[in-house]
Amino acid sequence: MPEPAKKRVLILGGGFGGLEAAQHLERIFKERDDVEITLISKNNYLVFTSMLAEVVSGAIEAKHVVIPLRECLKRAEFKELSIDGIDLDKKTVSCSHPDTGEKFLYEYDYLVLALGSITGFHGIPGAEEFSFPLKNLNNAMVLRNHVIDMFERAELETDPDTRRKLLTFVVAGGGYTGIEVAAELNDYVSASKRFYREVKAGEVKVVVIDPGDRIMHEMSEGLAEYGLNLLKKRGMEFRLKTRISEVSKDSVKAEDGSTVDTCTTIWAAGTAPQPVIAALSCADKRGRIEVNEYMEVAGCPGVWAIGDCAVVPDPHTGASYPPTAQNAEREGARVAANVAASINSKDGDKRPFVYRTMGMLAPLGHRSAVAEIRGVKFSGFFAWFLWRCIYLGKLPGWDRKIRVAIDWFLDIFLPRDIVQLKMEMRQRQNEPQSAGKP
Repeated sequence: MPEPAKKRVLILGGGFGGLEAAQHLERIFKERDDVEITLISKNNYLVFTSMLAEVVSGAIEAKHVVIPLRECLKRAEFKELSIDGIDLDKKTVSCSHPDTGEKFLYEYDYLVLALGSITGFHGIPGAEEFSFPLKNLNNAMVLRNHVIDMFERAELETDPDTRRKLLTFVVAGGGYTGIEVAAELNDYVSASKRFYREVKAGEVKVVVIDPGDRIMHEMSEGLAEYGLNLLKKRGMEFRLKTRISEVSKDSVKAEDGSTVDTCTTIWAAGTAPQPVIAALSCADKRGRIEVNEYMEVAGCPGVWAIGDCAVVPDPHTGASYPPTAQNAEREGARVAANVAASINSKDGDKRPFVYRTMGMLAPLGHRSAVAEIRGVKFSGFFAWFLWRCIYLGKLPGWDRKIRVAIDWFLDIFLPRDIVQLKMEMRQRQNEPQSAGKP
């Protein structure tokens, strides 16, 4: 008797939602050999994105905020590949190796889409070409090196106007990500300027630009106002109710005609759908996938979508759940249980995704933060301490928890690192040279 075919579960995306789904499926089917679980991601690690701003400022080592996916998976297969296309009719996913370009094709019986999102530039001229996103580890390292380079160039610059332009750092977006990176950057540049003798007082400036009438609109108005006033006292400048119309290599222009001379624009002004998701016939006009309460994709049996790439209905509000890591993790756990119910032909065991956020926390740099936990509001040092405790607990693996805790402890007593790591790729000996190159 031939062995029955294995039921193939394919999970696309190694972020919070995708990894959580894979781990839960592992536990559910740990005693079964007839279920094959495969996770595909273009990187072999999960980035703890909530700590990327501290990587930029040097408070945390870059390698301490990434968790190897293979360490997190006990039974599931992992493939480091880029997703090129998804054929929902043929139930296949085409992939390629991110470096070699080698092609691969995977068939599935059950598919979980958890590919997240990319930085959204909203068609603003020059934004994609001249600004610095903060979406992944590479973004953080590139931005960190650039900031240090601005100080090094300013130290050599004799023209005061040019020096001020080099030392003006603009953050586009006043949401959580924008405020977090702006606050960390402000702490970093304020502490670093003492190493540069030619940098004068008042020449270093961090500017936040946002079209809204307040920062951190997800937070209560009182806490947002507290954060705004606190950051203003530390020398930061805020231009609210201001829409950026153009970004160039040495300025940011607004729709009201104002201009900020700067060589550094950090883009934290929203996200955009993954092109491979937006290309699907089931995607909506915004490029995201609308799902039902079980996170199933309508008209596509055996397909689920979670995280940033999905529109998951919130029964409490009638809208959709916000695309946060907190929600993605919970969606991953629930979707795993619903996939398992489908595999076991027990649709009655499916459960809708219902979740109420425990609260919101936003660090403001300099050992301060704002927090709202189950309706209770905190600010200042206690909120900052709470933020660190909660996020340290969320880090997967005891080794990462210990490494980050040590980084934070040393940051209390030691100055921030101002080393600029410039890495060059050496051409392989047998690699063909470009035309005209000796």
